[in-house]
Amino acid sequence: MKNFVIWKTALKSILKNKKRSFLTMFGIIIGIASVITIVSIGNGFKRDMIDKMSMTNTNENISNITFNYYDVSNAFSESEVFKKSDFDLIKSIKGVKKVDFYKTKQKLTERQVELYIKGKKLTKKVERVKKTTINLLTGRQIEPKDSETLNKVVVIDEVLAQKLYGDAEKAIGQGFEVANELFTVVGVKVSTSGTLSMENQEPLAYFPIKSYDHYFNKTETQSILNVESEVGQDKEKVIRDVLKQLNFNGSTRNIGEYELYNPKSDIDQMGSILDNLTLFISAVAGISLFIAGVGVMNMMYISVSERTKEIGIRRALGATEKDIRKQFLAEGLTLTLLGGMIGYLLGMMLGFISSLFLPFAVRPDLFTIALAVGISVLIGVVFSYMPASAASKKDLIDIMK
Repeated sequence: MKNFVIWKTALKSILKNKKRSFLTMFGIIIGIASVITIVSIGNGFKRDMIDKMSMTNTNENISNITFNYYDVSNAFSESEVFKKSDFDLIKSIKGVKKVDFYKTKQKLTERQVELYIKGKKLTKKVERVKKTTINLLTGRQIEPKDSETLNKVVVIDEVLAQKLYGDAEKAIGQGFEVANELFTVVGVKVSTSGTLSMENQEPLAYFPIKSYDHYFNKTETQSILNVESEVGQDKEKVIRDVLKQLNFNGSTRNIGEYELYNPKSDIDQMGSILDNLTLFISAVAGISLFIAGVGVMNMMYISVSERTKEIGIRRALGATEKDIRKQFLAEGLTLTLLGGMIGYLLGMMLGFISSLFLPFAVRPDLFTIALAVGISVLIGVVFSYMPASAASKKDLIDIMK
């Protein structure tokens, strides 16, 4: 029997009992959708975290130095790890071109801030801009000079103005507090949504880009240094000299040790932790797939019992045990693959919807597709084999009786 005929017959058999087939697939759909949703959100979170932890500077001549305290309590008593004397000491070492603080990668588009309206906390989207050209209800636009002079001004949404100040006109000149920093409202934009609900994904406030970064984006960490070696110098030797001098003459040498820092190891470790967490949650969600597999096995046994005469006719016409086994295995695989594909699409849809309310994007990848197909095939083969084997071993004489 040709494979095409086997798959065609399997599909017809499934469609013949639409309700029973769908109810059997339903468990697979829910299980696959749960796993794919969790994995896609987990991968999106992982990409976002790794992206934020990555360095902006990819210069191969740059090495990183950190400080390890002998007693952790000293970390809270010391206000500065690296002082001006440490910078001067490092700069005096042969082969060092530049030294500054470690900078982490930051996205330069939209942000989210926590707002308190009548005692209720709302996390809403804001935008950093050089200037605004939006439709204003009252007030003025943000101008480039506001950013250049670090002017603490803001343009807010009409609905937000009404909630905070009672009226858009009254909002002009009022203080707008974000993270203990007070900005002055200079403009109110016309609302396009009319609501502060979760469905509203429009920015509710616009800040001058440099003002926002100055007061909120602390891109430097004061506990890690970037040390750039001169081109042509042996970077490893330069860093060895730097560490030697710091551990002999550094400002905090008596309470700890200066060490080489590798950001990639932290990134890899964080990625591994997130992978394990996603795997654990997926395994819990995958319990429903085992139950769904039992449902597939039950349906296949019922199908074998109902089609005893059909099996007998096929055996009489020359079908072998292998043909009968392949027929019922194909039906189980077709059923689980259909459920898996529907579950995958549902899972990705749920992931995309979830990303609307999360600060990171959820994107499909080859892993989630392979996961959906792989689980579906595994369930189809494992839970269909025994019913298919039972069907193939039915004796033609017993059937005719």
